[in-house]
Amino acid sequence: MTVAAHLIRVDKLEKHYPIRASAFSRRVTGTVRAVDGVSFTIDRGETLALVGESGCGKSTTGRLLTRLIEPTSGTVRFDNIEISELDDAELRSVRKRMQLIFQDAGSSFNPRMKVGSLIAEPMRLAGQSADTCRARVEELLPLVGMAAEHAQRYPHEFSGGQRQRIGIARALALRPDFIVCDEPVSALDVSVQAQVVNLLTGLQREFGLTFLFISHDLRIVRHVANRVAVMYLGRIVEIADKATLYKSPQHPYTRALLSAVPAGRPGVVRSRTEVVGEIASARAVPPGCRYHKRCPYAMAACRTDDPELTDLGGGHQAACHLVRPLH
Repeated sequence: MTVAAHLIRVDKLEKHYPIRASAFSRRVTGTVRAVDGVSFTIDRGETLALVGESGCGKSTTGRLLTRLIEPTSGTVRFDNIEISELDDAELRSVRKRMQLIFQDAGSSFNPRMKVGSLIAEPMRLAGQSADTCRARVEELLPLVGMAAEHAQRYPHEFSGGQRQRIGIARALALRPDFIVCDEPVSALDVSVQAQVVNLLTGLQREFGLTFLFISHDLRIVRHVANRVAVMYLGRIVEIADKATLYKSPQHPYTRALLSAVPAGRPGVVRSRTEVVGEIASARAVPPGCRYHKRCPYAMAACRTDDPELTDLGGGHQAACHLVRPLH
């Protein structure tokens, strides 16, 4: 059987939440369009970064890919398996191959459990023996830069960076193929961020892992991603390989995000493209282009027609009326 290049294929994925008149009412008064028709692929061994402001739907997308929440519509195929069609037993089997690293690892830990038990928990739930769990924990701790004796300590005894390493170890416990990294370094100091990013990239090379790396920090993304997808108000507005996107961004929102990234060298001053105003609410998505109320280049068509992703060649796509399609 031919192995597909794409480990993940997402097609027209949506997650809409109904707004009800009250907590006890069935009457729907509106809809929160958290994720509103996104499509993309992730190749085996690749890191796709999903970037955008808070509230754009990045984390919801990550949870949809691992089926922690159910989609309203659309499909997610993992290794050619449509995961929305799986029953509970089939989903448990597939879910061993996909894991999630949270922004605040400590909040996902049971504070009454020791580190060794926390790392072993996915293995116990998968029915593995105590001896197997113990051996795997002893293998994983040094792998993420922790000492074997740390297995007998509690999460609150560690720093934020160390807790994130424990979270990474737990995500690796079942030897997954795919990991959703949901803002894994945003709560850490800059020096610790670099350590954790280096750890993740090293583990990816060693084990052939595939990542969806969710972040709002394009400075970090530049070091970890192969391709970058820019998300705005539930939609992907631009997607390209990292070099192309950083060198030649086509969507005004992407250019604004990139212009806000520090140059990194003394004396270098970048031109700034300001993002005006706040991101609109997903419960009141504006007509036309979702970005037009904040875009300095908005024209009449932007206020009425919602642009689709346009193929610019080489896998570069942008959803903007100002870009020229590939002929």
